[in-house]
Amino acid sequence: MAKKEDLVMNGSGVEEIGFPGWPQFAPEVPDEVSKVLRSGKVNYWTGKIGMEFEEAFAKWMGADFAVSCTNGTAALHIALSALGVGPGDEVIVPSYTFIASSFSVVQAGAVPVFGDVTEDHTLDPKGIEALITPRTKAIVVVHLYGVVADMGPILEIAKKHNLYVVEDCAQCIGGSYKGVKVGLLGDVGCFSFCQSKHFTTGGEGGMVVTNNEDLAWECRSFRDHGYDVRTRMNMLALEEKLPYIHRRVGFNYRMTEMQSVIGLCELRRFDSWNLKRRFEYAAMYDKALTGLKGIKAVAYNSEERRNAYWWYPILIDTDVLDITAKDFIKELIGLGIPCSGILWPESYLEQAYQEGVGFGDAHFPFKSKEYTDPKTVDYSRVVCPVARSLRDQTVSLFLHPSWEPSHIEKVIEGIKTVITNHLK
Repeated sequence: MAKKEDLVMNGSGVEEIGFPGWPQFAPEVPDEVSKVLRSGKVNYWTGKIGMEFEEAFAKWMGADFAVSCTNGTAALHIALSALGVGPGDEVIVPSYTFIASSFSVVQAGAVPVFGDVTEDHTLDPKGIEALITPRTKAIVVVHLYGVVADMGPILEIAKKHNLYVVEDCAQCIGGSYKGVKVGLLGDVGCFSFCQSKHFTTGGEGGMVVTNNEDLAWECRSFRDHGYDVRTRMNMLALEEKLPYIHRRVGFNYRMTEMQSVIGLCELRRFDSWNLKRRFEYAAMYDKALTGLKGIKAVAYNSEERRNAYWWYPILIDTDVLDITAKDFIKELIGLGIPCSGILWPESYLEQAYQEGVGFGDAHFPFKSKEYTDPKTVDYSRVVCPVARSLRDQTVSLFLHPSWEPSHIEKVIEGIKTVITNHLK
C-alpha cells in the first residue's frame, strides 16, 4: 500500500484509495496497436497511420497543417528552429512552466528570458515589453493547467515588435480564445501527448500545428534529420525514385505508427467523452468553490478564454486560513484525496540556469561571448514575484475523465473539511 504522502499527481496509490488512475485507453486501443505490430509497418515512412493522425488532428483543430513528433519538448524545438530561432537570439518565456518550455529555447541555441505571470498562472502581458531587447525574436506563451493565456495583448505586442509567437499547448488541448482553438493564435502551436496529459499516445508524443505552409514544410524537415520532405512527398506522388537530400541540420523526432494509432483512437472520443467530462467536473468545482471562504480564486475561465481543464488550480486565501498550500495539500492527502501543488513557478532557479550549464565544455549558449549578453544569462538576478507568491497559495485539483461525479464530490468534501479546520 502506498503511503498517503505519495498519493499525488499520477503516482502509485490512486486506485488503492478508490480514485481511478489516468491515463485510461479507449477499449479498441490494444487491438489496434496489435494490428500495427503484426503488419510490420511500424515506422512513419513505412505505414500510413502517422499521416492519418496528422490529418485528423489538423481537421479537429481547424488547422491547415499538423506535424506529429516524439513529444511536446520536440514539438517546441521543431517550432522554434523552423522559425529560425538560434544563436544570438533571445526568447521570452514565462518562468512559471515546465522546464521544457525554456529548455527548447536553449536546444535551439538561443537564450530564454523569463517573464512573470498573473494570478491566473499565465504570462503577464504587461511585463513583456520591458524584457524586449534587439536580440528578442519570439515569445513562448504557455497555457498552463489548461488556463488560456490573455492572447490579445500578447499578439499586439508581438506584432508591434515583429516577434514570433509560439504557443505551448501541452496542457491545453481543447482550450480556445475568442472561439479560436489555442495553437492557432500565434505563428505555431505545440502539443504534448505525454502520459499525464489530456490524452496520451502511449506515454509520449507531440504535435506541431500551423496555417503557414512553408513553415509546416520546415517543421517536417527539421523533424526528419533535415530531410527535404517536400521533394520526397512530390516524388512519392509521382512514383519516381526518391532523392536522398538533407537540406538543413535536423533531428529524428518522428512518431511511431503505434503511437499514431493510439492518438487516432483517443482523438475520436476526445470531445464526446474526455473533454466533456472535464467540463462537467470543472462546473462542479466552480459551483462548490466559487465564493467559498478560504478560497481566493478558482481556475480561470471566461467566454473569451475557454479553459481546457487539464488540472483545476485553485488559490487558497492565506489571509483567512492559518495554513499554506503545502500543508493544505498534506491534509487533503491525509483524507485520501489525490492532489498536487504548484508546478514549476520559477524555472530560472534550476541549476542549469543558475550555474550556466549548457552544451559541451563551452556551456553554450550561456557562456558564449559572441552570441550571448552576459547580463541576460545572469539568472541569479532574476525574480518573478507573482510566480513566487503563488507557491504558498496554489492547490491543484484533478478532474480526470476516468473519474465519476462521486470522486469530484469527495474532493470537494475534503476541501471544505480542511478549510473548516483552519479558518482563523
